[in-house]
Amino acid sequence: MRPIVGLTLNYRDAERTSRCIGSLLDDGALAVFVWDNSADDGMSAQALRARWQNEPRVIIEESAANLGFAAGVNRGMDMILGRWPTAWIMLINNDACVFPGALQTLAAALETQPQAVVAYPRIDHGGQISGTIFYQRHFALLSFDKPWPGSFPYPSGCALLIAPERVELPLYDEDFFMYGEDVLLGWRLGPARLAHVPQVIVWHEGSASSRNGSTFYERHLVAGHLRLAKKLARTGTEAFILLGCRIMSLSLRGLWRSVHFRSFIPLRALGEGWLLVFSSSVSASHDSARNNRHGAETHHDPSKT
Repeated sequence: MRPIVGLTLNYRDAERTSRCIGSLLDDGALAVFVWDNSADDGMSAQALRARWQNEPRVIIEESAANLGFAAGVNRGMDMILGRWPTAWIMLINNDACVFPGALQTLAAALETQPQAVVAYPRIDHGGQISGTIFYQRHFALLSFDKPWPGSFPYPSGCALLIAPERVELPLYDEDFFMYGEDVLLGWRLGPARLAHVPQVIVWHEGSASSRNGSTFYERHLVAGHLRLAKKLARTGTEAFILLGCRIMSLSLRGLWRSVHFRSFIPLRALGEGWLLVFSSSVSASHDSARNNRHGAETHHDPSKT
């Protein structure tokens, strides 16, 4: 079996992260790498280091800024592979824990399915257990275990074992700060490269950092779905269709959640999520134009000077 190194992201929650680390080490992980996204002047990273100062198998890397989930995972994977080039990587949320035997069972699935890039378990969200998640491309609808028409499976970033040598890295698209990058990974890989291992169950507290229903959660969830409209489209025309369908479904979702939570946050998040996507697109366009101008200036034709 390949060596397995755990990877988790910490955001100002040393207690939950430590619980996650302990479960990975107890299940035989060679090491656990923590990417600290806390951006709190080192306080969270310091608390983790104090807790694990006598455990050389725990490596903590502190980021100067909160890079988000996708970028944090990509940086963590790069650093793990720089140290253990042949390792398989167990990506897991810091508010989740594995049970004994999970790592080896997931690894066995990758061993027996050489076409698979990731092996993923079932997730126990406080008594509600989910397996494969399906994403409906047009209306951004989720279903569990039974697909909607026009949907495709994707592996939740909550817990999955990754064989990095079987895929082009980086693993996640960093246009996503949080929410949506795992959907795009499923679309990119396709069902044949995903290995579901239903006999493994990972416990997950759920939304401990982002708080389901919070402004942060709602805003970034909306932004993720809107970004996916372009990412999942095969043509420019289809991108407009997917975007139009999402505007309708996300508006209905926001209305329902505002009534359910008795809060205007989900409705406000519709506009805030759109602004996130629009502002980042404008910024990227400006950066591209600036780079093109710089390239034209530095690679000019000498005969025209």
